[in-house]
Amino acid sequence: MARELRREELTSIVYGSSFYGGGGGGSAEEGLALIEAMYAEDPDAFIKMIDIVEMEDDPNVVSTMIAALGSPVATKGRTFQDESVNAVKGMSEEARFLGKELKYVYSGEMGGGNTMLPLYAAWKCGLPIIDTDGNGRAVPELNTGLLPVHGVPTSPVILASEAGDTIVARTEDPMDGAACEKIARYMCQAFDQGIGFAAWMMNKDQHKDASALGQMTLAIEVGDVLMKTPAAEAVEKLQSYFGEKKIPFSPIVSAGTIVDIQIDSAGGFDTGVTTVRADNGEEFKVVFQNENLYVEAGEKTLVTIPSIISTLDLSDEKHAVPVSNSETYVGQRIALTAVKADDRWYDMPECYECWNEVMVSADYRNAKPEVKFW
Repeated sequence: MARELRREELTSIVYGSSFYGGGGGGSAEEGLALIEAMYAEDPDAFIKMIDIVEMEDDPNVVSTMIAALGSPVATKGRTFQDESVNAVKGMSEEARFLGKELKYVYSGEMGGGNTMLPLYAAWKCGLPIIDTDGNGRAVPELNTGLLPVHGVPTSPVILASEAGDTIVARTEDPMDGAACEKIARYMCQAFDQGIGFAAWMMNKDQHKDASALGQMTLAIEVGDVLMKTPAAEAVEKLQSYFGEKKIPFSPIVSAGTIVDIQIDSAGGFDTGVTTVRADNGEEFKVVFQNENLYVEAGEKTLVTIPSIISTLDLSDEKHAVPVSNSETYVGQRIALTAVKADDRWYDMPECYECWNEVMVSADYRNAKPEVKFW
């Protein structure tokens, strides 16, 4: 059933999607800035969110995902407002060229910035947002996602700058996510390590088969838990919430401190290792490429993607704040958790294998095997 998302729900989405971003997808600060921009322009602003069943059945009536692409460190502080709107306009023109009509926007990945961005773009363009997400988490590359694995063409891709420059990228093979990734990353570097983009033009049936349905509602609920719970109780409350949902959840570190960060920002990625010392003295290493990829304790791997590994900042006693890897720092008081991703991530081997190249580059023993914590 359609619902109106106003400031309270949007704020919950920012915190909940930051949690589901698992270290990537932009920061909560970016998402909150977008909300402030909305309400500075219109104090009565709201965004219409529809359930998947409310989409039109016509296969030529489509939606687009909107996100920002780039290095989180290099683009910290940028909200990509104009880039996102320009990307919607570019995809709308491309849809008309292909004999389709763009009527909806959806979130391509979870994250404080990259989930709020399509909401903002939908509001500016007068389009409803769909209660779904292209991945149900954040992902580092276009080809490491649910949609390409489940047969949704990535191409055409729209790349849009703040100034309104729009680039349409069409690959020889519409399913060639790696080629789309190369084009997008090259253009990302050309525009100061950050650009707005649209991809995966999808109709109703494609969403039913491939996307993480109901993910926006989940983000609202998790955001509510985080916002209404003191930081010291956040992990316990999350464990209770996910227990009621029967979603596997692991409190890897209920409370600890970041003691070291090794990070390199290049090629549109933040790559590195964060070392966390729990209050009981045990140390954990979190390896990331934008998103957290896996956690090790000594020689043992505790969890890998596609599970969502989240860092919660405990410095504000009022509530815990999920943070991206661009926001962490040595000495920061944090909690470290893992939660099972959307069920679609586990319905075929390719859902893990699509991460192989990323995991190999992160020195994860040739990317095998996947480690589940449940």
